[in-house]
Amino acid sequence: MPLTLKPLESVRYVVAQSDSTGGSGANFMVEWQSQKNTSVSPPIAETIMIGTQIQQGVSFTSRGQVIREK
Repeated sequence: MPLTLKPLESVRYVVAQSDSTGGSGANFMVEWQSQKNTSVSPPIAETIMIGTQIQQGVSFTSRGQVIREK
């Protein structure tokens, strides 16, 4: 599903804790491109996980990694 973001715009995807369709974690691959022919900074893709089951709080963050550049 292509999505166009404006400069400094962000998008949020929420995966329900009970959703097990993706396996043991929510995994995303982001493919991006720019309409400019000059050098453009890559997007920042970050995640946050917050869990609060049985009165214990668990949370972590993770920043995306470049897998391959075209």
